[in-house]
Amino acid sequence: MKIVICYTNFRASHDSPLLSQNRQFQWYTGLLPYAIYPVVMASAATLMKKNGHEVYWMDYIAENKSYEKFVKDFVKLKPDLAVFESKTPVIKRHWEIINELKKKCPKTKFVLCGDHVSAEPLESYKNCKVDQVLIGGDYDNLLAGKTEKNVLIDRDLTKWKLYAYNNGNYKYTPGAYTMAGRDCWWRRSGGCTFCSWTSIYPEWNVVKPEKLLDEIGYLISLGVREVFDDTGTFPVGDWLKKFCIGMIKRGYNKKVVLGCNMRAGILKKDDFNLMKKAGFRFILFGVESANNKTLEKINKGVTVEQIEEALKMAKKAGLSPHATIMFGYPWESLEDAQKTVAFAKRLFKEGAIDSLQGTIVIPYPGTKLFEDCKKKKLLRTQDWDKYDMRMPIMKCPISDEKLKELVRECYSTVLTPKFLIKKVLEIRSINDLKFLMFSGVKFFSKLGDF
Repeated sequence: MKIVICYTNFRASHDSPLLSQNRQFQWYTGLLPYAIYPVVMASAATLMKKNGHEVYWMDYIAENKSYEKFVKDFVKLKPDLAVFESKTPVIKRHWEIINELKKKCPKTKFVLCGDHVSAEPLESYKNCKVDQVLIGGDYDNLLAGKTEKNVLIDRDLTKWKLYAYNNGNYKYTPGAYTMAGRDCWWRRSGGCTFCSWTSIYPEWNVVKPEKLLDEIGYLISLGVREVFDDTGTFPVGDWLKKFCIGMIKRGYNKKVVLGCNMRAGILKKDDFNLMKKAGFRFILFGVESANNKTLEKINKGVTVEQIEEALKMAKKAGLSPHATIMFGYPWESLEDAQKTVAFAKRLFKEGAIDSLQGTIVIPYPGTKLFEDCKKKKLLRTQDWDKYDMRMPIMKCPISDEKLKELVRECYSTVLTPKFLIKKVLEIRSINDLKFLMFSGVKFFSKLGDF
């Protein structure tokens, strides 16, 4: 069977949709081609190839090719099966694409997967000629028709170099993504109410530490210099200790640096120190808000005080902490939101974080936040096109323009003389300089988004 994995730009769109490996959708407006390596879809392609199928990888977003080029090449290929991963803000566009391609290639079977269609599967059957909607996040196993946790992804088949350079999570390139767990062990406690992957990963699953170590060894052999593991929250406890000790024993900590997502309030000073010794460089924390009331409402499971302590411990261990922050909660006043901005500014001033990401919180279908807002009539619209973070979706006491201003102000907290001088003085190599320049370009791009 001839199978094609499809990621495409859209007709009459100057921005690129960030579809793969994203828990929150945004349009990318930067100058350089940018896409995150889709680990689960890459696993799907690998498994289907192992099953004897002829697999084609058509990520025309990563290759910066037009929609018209995609259609032309697709029709020429005439695949038996085409797989699209979709997100809420672009689901209607994928319906249009499938309907258009079905007319041109009537024998092709079309499959949709991802968090949106997992939450609203019948909707796609009603609105397009899709043949199958896959529910859940393990669509690699669903497509392959078998469960296999220890697959070694075929990086050449999935064109890994397309994703190896223009990514703010990499200081050293080429870089690569892994995903040891699906998706977050905090799911055992219900998970964060806003996370769009709650609908596709209802249970926590993780490979053995040795499996991830083997994969990192393979990536090192390809010339990879930095690995970011995009598990929703990197495994902790004995798993983390075994993994770190394995990195040191195998000598990988001298050949590659690592990054991961982490929750505050779980690791101690010794854990952060061991991670640094094992080769970790970058660690991403979901801060979300500087108000404990909000953290409780979104089931974050930590306090602002615990978050600050974790950031400072990570920084003291020699790691580079990154904070994600959101605005637009229905229950937060302007004063509450300004408190979060002030918190971010203080973290930068005290050197507790090296970078941050500010966004507007979006209640995606399938999340508890969406259901709560629906029950309380807090949704301003259910037009999925609007769920692209360019405007608030939930009713909020803060005006739209003020919310965008808060996000811009949050990003601007980095613009302190002390922080900027510190960053310049940290330049030790061409990698440091390139990373600083890339971060600067990304920074001003983000300001433009809001």
